[in-house]
Amino acid sequence: MPKLRTLFALLVLAPVFALPGTGAAAGDLPAPTSVTPQTGTATVPPWDPHPPTLVGVRTGRHEHYDRTVFDFTGGTPGYRVEYGSLVSQATGTTLPVDGAATLVVVFDGAYPYDVATGASTVDLGTVHNPRLPTLRQIRSGGAVEGKISFGLGLADRVGFRVLRLTNPPRIAVDVAHQPTQPFTTERFRGGAGTASQVRITSVRTGAHPGYDRVVFDLGTATAPLISVAYAVAAPTTIHVGFTAATTQPGAVAGPNPVPIGLTQARSVSFAVYDNGTVSAFVTTHHRTGYRVMLLTNPTRVVVDVAY
Repeated sequence: MPKLRTLFALLVLAPVFALPGTGAAAGDLPAPTSVTPQTGTATVPPWDPHPPTLVGVRTGRHEHYDRTVFDFTGGTPGYRVEYGSLVSQATGTTLPVDGAATLVVVFDGAYPYDVATGASTVDLGTVHNPRLPTLRQIRSGGAVEGKISFGLGLADRVGFRVLRLTNPPRIAVDVAHQPTQPFTTERFRGGAGTASQVRITSVRTGAHPGYDRVVFDLGTATAPLISVAYAVAAPTTIHVGFTAATTQPGAVAGPNPVPIGLTQARSVSFAVYDNGTVSAFVTTHHRTGYRVMLLTNPTRVVVDVAY
């Protein structure tokens, strides 16, 4: 189990017991990949005389992700975790959080003090800089009317997940480490090749520190064969080839071409062929390295283009 640093804690806490396999050894959880908002409901009703009380915040480094643990007594509150801006609960003003992206954690039905005595259980004014690979800073937006907010400052906009743990009650937020595979101009080949049809449901893009990201969302449970390389006839265009297991014509939803206009990635256009293949052409500002990741749940192909 990785070492955990206690932050903001003013109480002596009970030992934290991680999920099986949450250490940085064999059996550790894989890196999270989802960036969609995640929510959860409270484990106790709002009228409970002993509502969830936040008593500490800790961090730990795992092999594939950084973890923030919020410790509670009296059960765990409802929560919403999503990318955005940290806002002060008292004034409504945006608070700066160090990092390229901010993951906002809002607890609903939780208190930073003992409701019976009024004694504070955490210091929400402390700003912590854990210096982990992805997790750079943690600061609170304060607490008001049973809501407590935090901003996790991250080195990049990465996948995350939320785990509700027990004995003692706590909520863990995992943020993936940035990809470690190098950028290259060598041809990439991969994919299960079992999808009977190429179905591209959307194209998403985003600017990241040092690279632009192009995501092809696929409407199939498994991936077709994937080939990625710079086009011979257009040396600044990256060709992404999708080949299905059958000759069923592919389907591409949305506009064609797709304007992007980022630092490196400029646009994406598609060509659909009668033999079950689809070509995507990613135009870039100049020839540079790229890396490819094939992700599941949902199925998608990620192409990162370096600056």
